[in-house]
Amino acid sequence: MDENIREKIRVLIRAQNTCVLATASENRPHCSLMAYATNSSCDEIYLMTLNESRKYQNMCENSAVSLLIDTRQDRLKSDYTETMALTVSGRFDRITKDTERERVRKELSLKHPGLKDFFLNPEGEPVKIIIESYLLLEGPTKAHYGAVSES
Repeated sequence: MDENIREKIRVLIRAQNTCVLATASENRPHCSLMAYATNSSCDEIYLMTLNESRKYQNMCENSAVSLLIDTRQDRLKSDYTETMALTVSGRFDRITKDTERERVRKELSLKHPGLKDFFLNPEGEPVKIIIESYLLLEGPTKAHYGAVSES
């Protein structure tokens, strides 16, 4: 993938605040609107959920996930020709170390200060998604695909 496209992807990931998380269990999909944060290289996405939620149970059972991050909110309601939509394919990686769990909580709290109480909830489960591939759509027809391993 071209470095200009990779940079476009990083800018998009950093600029947006929410994504749609798709998980699956027993061949049944489940989508959730999520606040997220990322690491500096944008190869990991951090989320928070309750440990009893369907999405968390699905990820524990099936680590394959997909995320949709897009710019539709940034466009005029009548003009979506320049909307970008990024589909991220990745895998759930359970965070077991307390230091990493706290780091993820902090990253999320910094990006979303209005949700800080939720991120500090003891029943909350910090989630790390390791990105494996990207599909960037620019408008309705221009598509760019790349695997992280191509970096």
